Amino acid sequence: MTDLAQIIEGLADALSRVQIPHAFGGALAASYWGIVRTTQDVDCLVALPALSYQRLADELQALGCQQHDESGQWQPVDALRMRQQATQRHLIECYLDAVRIELFVPVVPLQDEILRRAVLMPFGQRQIWVTTAEDMILIKLAFHRAKDLQDVRGMFWVQRGQLDLDYLRRWSTMTHADSTQRELEDLIEEYGGG
Repeated sequence: MTDLAQIIEGLADALSRVQIPHAFGGALAASYWGIVRTTQDVDCLVALPALSYQRLADELQALGCQQHDESGQWQPVDALRMRQQATQRHLIECYLDAVRIELFVPVVPLQDEILRRAVLMPFGQRQIWVTTAEDMILIKLAFHRAKDLQDVRGMFWVQRGQLDLDYLRRWSTMTHADSTQRELEDLIEEYGGG
C-alpha cells in the first residue's frame, strides 16, 4: 500500500510534468498554517486546460489511480470521465489504493486567486504548492463544517499577527454571506487581529 506522503509527492510530480497550475488544500494545507490534523484524502485545486486532460489521465494511470465508472466498477483513469466529472461536479475524483484524490477545478474568482497566491512549502525532500493561510480560512468558512471551523480557529491561533486581514475582509465580502462575514470579524477580534 502506498502511503499518503508518496501519493502527494507522485501527484505533485504528475501535475508539474503536465505543467498544470495547482495548490494543495484541505487538511494538508491547514496543517501547514494551523493545528496538524490527520487525513486520508488529498485535495488539490487545479487549472486544467481542455488540451491537458489526456496527458493528466495518462500521468494518473501511471501512478496507479482508478475511478469508478457509471456502474460503480473500478476502471483506469479516463480523460472523458475526468471531463464529465469536472463539468458536472467541478471536481475530478480518483483513488490510489484507499486514498481519495479530489482535483477541484476553479469555478469562482476566489479559486483563481488561490492558484495565483499559492506558495511553495517543504514536503519531505521537495517542495509543493500549497494554498495560503488566508485562502484556507476563506474556503473553510465557506464550507462551514465542524472540522472546517476547528481548522479555521487553529489557523487563527497559530498565525495570529501574521494574517493579511485586509485580504480576508475583502474576499469575505465578495464570497460569504453576511453572517459568515460577522463570524470572521468575531474571529479576528478573538485572536487579536485588530
